[in-house]
Amino acid sequence: FLIGITANKEILRLLNEYASDSSLIKSVIKPLWDSRPHEDARACLILTLLNFINKLQSNEDKTFVWKILEEAADDNYLPVVQSLFSAHRGSSRWPLSRLITSSDDNFQAFINRIQFRILDHPTSLEARLWAWTNIDCEHCDVQKLIEKVKQLCIQFDKNANTLWESAFNKIISYYKQQKISSSNEVIDIIKKLVSIRAEVDSKENAIDNQHDLPVYHRIHRILTILIDRINQFDNEKKLSFRSLAPIILQFDKTFTLTIGTLLIKIAQNRDDLKAILTLFQENLPENYFENILIRLAEILSNKKSNCFVQQLTVNEKLDLAQWFIKEKDCGLFVFDLLKSHVFNQPGADREQCQTLLRQMRQSENLFLRQQALEYTVRWKRKREKHQRQRNELSVTNASSDPDTSDFSLFEIFDSIEI
Repeated sequence: FLIGITANKEILRLLNEYASDSSLIKSVIKPLWDSRPHEDARACLILTLLNFINKLQSNEDKTFVWKILEEAADDNYLPVVQSLFSAHRGSSRWPLSRLITSSDDNFQAFINRIQFRILDHPTSLEARLWAWTNIDCEHCDVQKLIEKVKQLCIQFDKNANTLWESAFNKIISYYKQQKISSSNEVIDIIKKLVSIRAEVDSKENAIDNQHDLPVYHRIHRILTILIDRINQFDNEKKLSFRSLAPIILQFDKTFTLTIGTLLIKIAQNRDDLKAILTLFQENLPENYFENILIRLAEILSNKKSNCFVQQLTVNEKLDLAQWFIKEKDCGLFVFDLLKSHVFNQPGADREQCQTLLRQMRQSENLFLRQQALEYTVRWKRKREKHQRQRNELSVTNASSDPDTSDFSLFEIFDSIEI
């Protein structure tokens, strides 16, 4: 079997043609694999072997096939490893795709025995990353995978730093697909990270870009992922993440803006927003709380936040803002909302807007007063006032113009010679 690439191609073509003949496994495929052919030939041989996986007749054939697949899972050549995943060539061209909907348990066994094995590839970090990104989560052992994710997310070696985010996204996908019933798996990861912060971050503080507060930055990244993906969940699933707020504030209050952004995207009504501000006001120094209000105001008014506020009518937004100003003295929190989505809208109640703006321009809170004073109203004068002014202007112009009939009086002087 020490033959060239051209001969290998011909052998592979014939093997695919006679894939129903399982006797070829022992007589051709195993000897060819054991000869360690060219890397690309090995990758193609694995794709060919997958055609036989549901046609195995004897225990000996099964032993041969699974042994070859396990060796392929540990192969140092990435295309060999990639051939074990549908993402490599697309589901429609991957030999095992036809088994996904069958009652045969060979496909599930393949995922848990082969693809799962590559998550711990002995030499190739690239192969491990490929596996974490492309493993078939629908058919693998969910609980076993989650445990591996949780373990990886609290490790800080070179491999974990590369792999943890792809792994973490698997838990998010499971929660979205209801393969896990609660957000506790995510919250447990954060709790565990919080518990090891003192030990890890104290040793890795401003050393270099790979060793600088790794726990702090990983928690920040986890929260950012949740912010980006929270709108993929239904309302009930969203609400389950509210329990993160006290954990994060206890961990480090500098995460207030980040957790506040998440909470605003989760909020379903005015009371939810009120609860957010109450939590922050009770846990933050006054000056930092005001700074957070100003920055959260941008989130609240941003259409991309997908907050429930964006679904309100103009005057409902106005009512919401008035309530926060009058009842909670939190004008800083809603000023951007008023400026961007109320004051400049034609359907807004003009008199209420004027009254509210004048009140804010007299606020004892200098931050709010400054914003209100610097804001220039965008609304135009009412049409009736415009018309009245035009009428007054025309009357004024008419009274100031000389009567054209008077010009005829001067004609009598034209004929007088001096």
